[in-house]
Amino acid sequence: MNSSAVLAAGAHEQSRQSGVALAATLLELLSIAQSKVELDHQAAQACLSRATALLAASLERDGGSKAESAFRGKLSGWQAKRLISYIEENLDRPIRSSELIRLTGISAGHFFRTFKATFGEAPLAYIARRRVKFAQQMMLTTNHSLCHIALDCGLCDQSHLTRLFRQYVGTTPSKWRQEYVLGSLELTPANADGA
Repeated sequence: MNSSAVLAAGAHEQSRQSGVALAATLLELLSIAQSKVELDHQAAQACLSRATALLAASLERDGGSKAESAFRGKLSGWQAKRLISYIEENLDRPIRSSELIRLTGISAGHFFRTFKATFGEAPLAYIARRRVKFAQQMMLTTNHSLCHIALDCGLCDQSHLTRLFRQYVGTTPSKWRQEYVLGSLELTPANADGA
């Protein structure tokens, strides 16, 4: 075996050992986080943050700038799905940014940048748009009062619903509902989405 083959074999073995060590460390961190999640949220969060940092460093080292830019640019698929699911399940109550940040396991500054890069708007604007869409669905499927619908959408009161509705749909909820019920407003994807 020539010297370059020996060096390549040694580098491969070192890389494999490094990968095994990384996997063992990640497994240990995730196991600790899993055992602490119910008792000590901060300790679990610290373990998850460390595991995330180790994976990011590994991707940067192994994948180069392409992996680094993908990691820094947008939320990962699992993070985006988890956020969407959480927001949809909790539209009927106040949703705090701290809750969303905790779901992703990243820093607050990184969270707000990547959320906007992923969804095209800030978290509070995204949630407001989803609440308006939820209100539209309720107006179409129930005969509840607008005050009741506002509360069911996690808003403070009917005036809050009206302000958001006017901002995203361009008209008031009562006018939108009347026009749709009377059939003079053809429901289009833009009207249904609140865009």
